[in-house]
Amino acid sequence: MKKISFIYLPLLFFIYVTTEAVLKLFHSTLCESTGCLLADSLLKFDSIYLNFIGVADALIILLIGWLSFNKKISEKLFFIVLIASLLFETIMLGYQYFVSPEMCKFCMGVYTFLVIISILSTRKYFLMVVPFVISVFVALSFLALPKSQAFVTKDGNYLIQSSTCPHCKKVKEYLKDKNIDFKKLSIDDVEARNFATFLDFKTIPILLIKDGKSVQIVNGDKNIIEFFENKSKDTTTQDNIEVEDKKQEIESVDSSSLLYKEDSFDEGCGFISLTKLESNCSK
Repeated sequence: MKKISFIYLPLLFFIYVTTEAVLKLFHSTLCESTGCLLADSLLKFDSIYLNFIGVADALIILLIGWLSFNKKISEKLFFIVLIASLLFETIMLGYQYFVSPEMCKFCMGVYTFLVIISILSTRKYFLMVVPFVISVFVALSFLALPKSQAFVTKDGNYLIQSSTCPHCKKVKEYLKDKNIDFKKLSIDDVEARNFATFLDFKTIPILLIKDGKSVQIVNGDKNIIEFFENKSKDTTTQDNIEVEDKKQEIESVDSSSLLYKEDSFDEGCGFISLTKLESNCSK
């Protein structure tokens, strides 16, 4: 049993990880799932380098396992490297679990190898690491991690807002009075905050108007209300051909325009961005 856990299984693990690395070099892979592609996209660098790190780690486990089996070094070093690898993969796999709609099958295979080697080599050390594994998953479950999924999918109006923002309430009341359909997106969701921060918007409400592949973005309650007022006037003017002279007074809004006034804190509530806190409304 000891030879299996210290030599044979680490050897199979090394072959498994190396095979994936070689396939990646030739633009192929053992796993073609969406989860695998999303796992690659989460990295700050090309995924092939993570495969090289995996190969190096598997080789180290194999070498230390062989030396430990032959009593040339302490078995504790083997367990330290193995547990460190297991915790590293727990974080990688745990993040996928909470972010990706589909898990990477190759990563799950790596994790399975590490767990089996840990259990067969020594149950005592494996039981010691279990609380650490559980704590990683619990910690990740507490975090508001952005999901790898689309929120603005169908054509229509989407309002990024907060239930406690008076400027947002003003816009929502206006839209309801005018019978304008819209979907509410909470600024408390990390995806909405990331989007607003990416555009350097400092206040809500933010209106998104999706029409096919075109998306209009309007920031601030006055801008949003003015946008629909102008749109209503534009429609009325087109229906009444007799009122040609009023067309010049109406500002047409381009479908790819970004409507935002720099001095707009009087038109919206500040929210917590990823870099700083901008707030002038109670939330």
